[in-house]
Amino acid sequence: MRFVRHFLDALSFFTCLVPARMVSGSSLAQCAPFLFPCGLVLGSAASLGAALALAFLDGHALPCPLPALVAALVWLVAEILLSRGLHWDAVADMADALGSYREGEAFRAVLKDSRLGTFGALALIVVFAGQFLALAGHLTQGQWLVLILAPAWGKNTAFWLLSLAQPYDRRSLGGKFAEAGSRQNMALCLFLTLCSLLALFCSGISLTGLAMLCLFQALLIGKFVFWSRHYGGYSGDFIGALMETGQCLCLVCTL
Repeated sequence: MRFVRHFLDALSFFTCLVPARMVSGSSLAQCAPFLFPCGLVLGSAASLGAALALAFLDGHALPCPLPALVAALVWLVAEILLSRGLHWDAVADMADALGSYREGEAFRAVLKDSRLGTFGALALIVVFAGQFLALAGHLTQGQWLVLILAPAWGKNTAFWLLSLAQPYDRRSLGGKFAEAGSRQNMALCLFLTLCSLLALFCSGISLTGLAMLCLFQALLIGKFVFWSRHYGGYSGDFIGALMETGQCLCLVCTL
């Protein structure tokens, strides 16, 4: 029952698929091992929406790319709605803060500012467009496993940041996840990464695509670790932005 409770806590925190639950700071770290299953649920729900859209459009004489484009849009909208746009907000905040070229507390002030700036808007457009086009490509090729795995892959990348960097404030949301960067969770992260790569290979993704995914994911994680150390530690925005951009990489590199 303890595992079920932590899984439901993770679902309530990262999605709106279950009613909101009171989750304490210590419980957040205990929810971390369920990030991957939570991502699988989110990917499956969004993929179901895309499948229903394709089934609805199947009886209409539409040009070849159009059904896939509509289904890709349905997938993205479903993912954003079901996750309450949690990580998308982090992408915008990180882009605005990094684009300000400020240091110290001035960087943190921009990061915490709820207003959307130019760099945040551009980052959202790039990440949205990248995922949208990649989703359409996968749907055209019938590669459904990637659509299901992508959110789980993105969430799994958080363990690297939690393990290789320190939080800016342990009392903050990001700091409450700091305990999740344990050796046990890193071993689980590596195991799930290898299982994901094997599943993607068996589903028809090329070795070149998987190699590109691993390379660019390592570079992205390294960059976030560098930023965390340079700016005095990571926060919830660092974690969320890494998850969303990791999801985008999974979709794009496996085309």
